[in-house]
Amino acid sequence: MSEEDTYLRAKLTEINGSIERLTDMLNKMIEVVSRMGDIQDAASEMKLVAQANSEKLDDLLQKVDTIAKSSQGIAQVGASLGQRGSVSSLTSVLDNLETQIREGVIASDLAVKISDATETLEDRGVSGSLIVKMNRWVRILKTYSRVDTISPQDLSKLRQDLRDWHSELESMR
Repeated sequence: MSEEDTYLRAKLTEINGSIERLTDMLNKMIEVVSRMGDIQDAASEMKLVAQANSEKLDDLLQKVDTIAKSSQGIAQVGASLGQRGSVSSLTSVLDNLETQIREGVIASDLAVKISDATETLEDRGVSGSLIVKMNRWVRILKTYSRVDTISPQDLSKLRQDLRDWHSELESMR
């Protein structure tokens, strides 16, 4: 064999190795692209499942609203007995709020809890001065900084107002 044949054979071997590496690289790229397609298909399926779940949730919420409206109608029919039960459940909302009022409580946290209790009472049919008084305390507590605790003077005033709120609810009976 001549030197030229040896050179050609070495170059062809080198080219063959390069072609094999390119083939491997192309196979890996094809695998990646196919997996991307699988991921897109899975994402589309997840989106469809999420939409279906959202529709189911909407249906359930409508049913809950219907039940709530029908229960309000039933509650109006048996008003005297229902009022006593609702007043005690409203009192429990204030009792729960009372457990939240303690020394060292953060004013912004308590403002949120009073606001939630106010919304609960409004949802259950309480209106008027009680809601206004509770919202007044929400505004007062929002004047504090986000991490400040309530002053002892305001805390004692709030406890007194809470007792007054209880008596107002009791007078609803």
